[in-house]
Amino acid sequence: MNERIYLNDLKSEIEVKRQELNELVIGSIDRNKVLRFSMELDKLIYQYCHLERQNKKRAEC
Repeated sequence: MNERIYLNDLKSEIEVKRQELNELVIGSIDRNKVLRFSMELDKLIYQYCHLERQNKKRAEC
């Protein structure tokens, strides 16, 4: 899979999760659901940052 496409997919998924998390916080709060979404969001952000760093290192070579 093209890494740039994967980065764009991750970025889109991050935005969706952020929106869903915001809606959870605005509505009635189910702490377990908020925690689960937060952890999923953290994982996506980590994957995105990791791939972006790898791409930058390759570009420098």
